[in-house]
Amino acid sequence: MSMVEKPNILVIDDEMGPREALKTILKPYYNVYAAERGGQALEILNQIPIDLVTVDLRMPGLSGIKVLEKIKKQDSDIEAIVITGYGSLDTAVEGLRLGAFDYIAKPFDVNHILDLVRRALERRETRLKLRRLKSDFLGNVSHELRTPLSVVIGFVSLLLDQLIGKLTDEQLKILERVYENSEELLELIDNLLCITSLNAGELSAIEEEFDVGAMVQETIQRYQKLVTEKGVQLSVQISPEGLRIVSDLSKVTRIFQSLLHNAIKFTPAGEVAVKVKRSINRRVVEFEIADTGIGIPRDQIESMFQPFRQLDGSPRREFSGLGLGLTVARRLTDFLGGGVEIRSQPDLGTHVVLSIPYRWDSQRSESSASHY
Repeated sequence: MSMVEKPNILVIDDEMGPREALKTILKPYYNVYAAERGGQALEILNQIPIDLVTVDLRMPGLSGIKVLEKIKKQDSDIEAIVITGYGSLDTAVEGLRLGAFDYIAKPFDVNHILDLVRRALERRETRLKLRRLKSDFLGNVSHELRTPLSVVIGFVSLLLDQLIGKLTDEQLKILERVYENSEELLELIDNLLCITSLNAGELSAIEEEFDVGAMVQETIQRYQKLVTEKGVQLSVQISPEGLRIVSDLSKVTRIFQSLLHNAIKFTPAGEVAVKVKRSINRRVVEFEIADTGIGIPRDQIESMFQPFRQLDGSPRREFSGLGLGLTVARRLTDFLGGGVEIRSQPDLGTHVVLSIPYRWDSQRSESSASHY
């Protein structure tokens, strides 16, 4: 096994003896790194892709349990073996609750620790393989569904435009419903493909100059029929001169589309207000989307960015969808180096502020754009 193929293990222990002993035991089989303190361990984790940590529970400063909490929060797939030298079963069990693979007391047996490390790494590899299989499956299925669905939408659009022949009012209503539901299904499939590409690291940025105002208006037009049907008042405030920037048009469009769709979808009646402005000092374009919809409990806002999460997860929930809109928006915004902030209260609506970094076209000077 080459050095590149070896798993990376981080030994966290403030005592030199056990720390060096573990390094000696593990080094013939793994790439081993060591840290004396929790802070040092977290710095290493930010620089090196660690597969497994051994963490001593009794350390000065940041305790082993606190270190383990931070590690699991940073990357829940990192396996951990808790090492305790003072026989505190309660603390060791707390480590297991945080997701540690197992615990072992000092002084440890060489064969025992090697066996634990091997089995922990096997569990990690199995979990990652299953995740890859799931991601590949979703990606393949989504791709295969998208092609025929796009054809269906295209032919329905031709019928709606009555390019093939005249239709009755009843036929038009039926086809409009088919078109709307097909578009919604296509959006779900595109979100699945986007998440799959992000997880696989296959997404790349394609920068071009575009008019933010035109993009906003085109996206709003897409949902105009839904807005009219629901009786929602939609207002838009944007610089009349236009906002031309250089960024990734398709990704900015998808982010704004996901956030706007959510606002309209979860506003049974009331208002949705969109404001777009450029921040010269911060070099970002800010999109504000405020609605008077059902809102989100404060303690659930962050969890709504997780895939397949909705406030009502029951099969008979009022609002359809897979719960991927906010996930896609957050992940793509992070990819572009921007930020999404949400303030919300149940029954009082939601206020979203999206910040997207940009640059001007190289042929346009900063002074010529400063009047925006």
